[in-house]
Amino acid sequence: SPPPPSASPSPPPPLPPAPPTPPPPSPPPPELHVATMPERSYVASCAQGDEMFDGDDSTSCYTDASHTDAVLIGFESTAQASAVEVVMSGYTGTVWLRARSHASGGGVDYSSYLSCIGGEYWGNAPGSGFDVSVDVTSAKAAAVFGLGALQDVDCIGIAMSPYHGSPVGVYDPRPYIYGVELLR
Repeated sequence: SPPPPSASPSPPPPLPPAPPTPPPPSPPPPELHVATMPERSYVASCAQGDEMFDGDDSTSCYTDASHTDAVLIGFESTAQASAVEVVMSGYTGTVWLRARSHASGGGVDYSSYLSCIGGEYWGNAPGSGFDVSVDVTSAKAAAVFGLGALQDVDCIGIAMSPYHGSPVGVYDPRPYIYGVELLR
């Protein structure tokens, strides 16, 4: 008997539409560079404070970790920065930073530093005003505090607290600051 007639092949299914062309990638954010660090006119609340500025991440200063801590830094001359990088360890929680410029400079003692920074904001940084906050863990790492546009800076305050933040900060065993750099 003869073979059965062959069925004609069915047409192939239509091709799916081509996926839309993705938009071009966004340009990378501008790269930050280390700004020239002016000499300090005032450093307080961090034993061995000059260790923050020696460029050596193996040396550090430390706070007393007994209450709300703030590292206070005043500069001899005005610097320009759009961010501040802080390399630290020993604290988990929110770190608040305030950077200010003042006509009379960064201060040479506690009273003149307070005039620059705008008062003791660190007792309740979330309620007293700060420029930027970053959450950190106790592991040694760099935290970058973006200040937005390039601005004049005569003084900065770096605050940590076991009473504020969500969750509240925890000292483990105490904050160590290995380096502070102004970025532009």
